[in-house]
Amino acid sequence: MNSKSETAYCGIYCQDCMHFKNKYSIYAQKLFDELKELEFDKYAEINSGFRANFKDYGIFSDMLKSLAEIKCNNSCRVGGGCSGNPCKIMKCCVSRGYEGCWECIELEECNKFEILEPICGEMPKNNVRKIREHGIQNWVGLRDKFYIWQKSLKT
Repeated sequence: MNSKSETAYCGIYCQDCMHFKNKYSIYAQKLFDELKELEFDKYAEINSGFRANFKDYGIFSDMLKSLAEIKCNNSCRVGGGCSGNPCKIMKCCVSRGYEGCWECIELEECNKFEILEPICGEMPKNNVRKIREHGIQNWVGLRDKFYIWQKSLKT
């Protein structure tokens, strides 16, 4: 793949996302299946008197199912959106015939990025600005860290 195919419409570099080609979905599914086969829910219910946390087994099981479902084997652009789900940013770009938000003059005023801000902060818009300045094939090494809690960017 190249920089363009691995860059989402919003400026996110898909390889930096923890969901992209992750292993935890596979492990979560395997653990969920194993515990289901053992009927661990029944064991947890009976044993919750001895192990207080077992009373929350249903919550744990639901979390395993959720983790197993977060599979992203293709980049946004190739896979039809993040984990195969087109977001409003992608829909906007496609409807306008844009390769990405870097082609849009309304970037600074755009409120479609609000859903990303709690996790990514200003990273997507910062990346879009870098793509504008350096081009889609030359920006990847200049990208911002993905998650707001990261101390540094892995390359």
